[in-house]
Amino acid sequence: MKQVYAILLAMLFAAAGLCTDPVRGYIVTKNRKRLTGYIGEVYHSQFRSIVVFINDFGSVYNIEAERIRGFVLAGEEGYTAYESKNYRGRWYFLRILEKGASLNLYQSPEEQYSIRFNNGILEASTRTVTEFWVEAREWKKPVRVTRFNFRRKMRRLFHKLDAPDYRDKIGEDGYRFANLPGIIREYNRDRSIYTREL
Repeated sequence: MKQVYAILLAMLFAAAGLCTDPVRGYIVTKNRKRLTGYIGEVYHSQFRSIVVFINDFGSVYNIEAERIRGFVLAGEEGYTAYESKNYRGRWYFLRILEKGASLNLYQSPEEQYSIRFNNGILEASTRTVTEFWVEAREWKKPVRVTRFNFRRKMRRLFHKLDAPDYRDKIGEDGYRFANLPGIIREYNRDRSIYTREL
């Protein structure tokens, strides 16, 4: 049944013209092999993520996040990589923003799709989301961070990492939700300097 919903979702948005032009790229399989082709739309809902992949022979596949390790887009600005992550039993494609010695930072696709029945009619809609995912390398469990839970989640994370100086800075100038990539980058840099000194 899940497969039917996934295919229905992909077909519905393709028919509605919401798909973007495919971009050259590749997917990374579970056994780390690269399959080249084109990456189409990434469908992201609160339940799962699906990517449209067109191989070099022109065959189109709707691939769920739990089936592959991730994918990479080759654009004019460079490469954009997405990684498959499991969060509470649901799999998502998350864009890699920072990969560090201690913390990784990911971002959800900025549009989230939903389908619902309204008086017997199937309706599709999109909404803009801004959520990040922070992952401590030793735990391998991402933590979802939004504008509304930023202070609580980040203070708890830095408490678990035994970093009271960072925990106390959260919420101050330069340590707010909009500064999250910089906070992660700074923490990784400080952590790598600290590790080298040991």
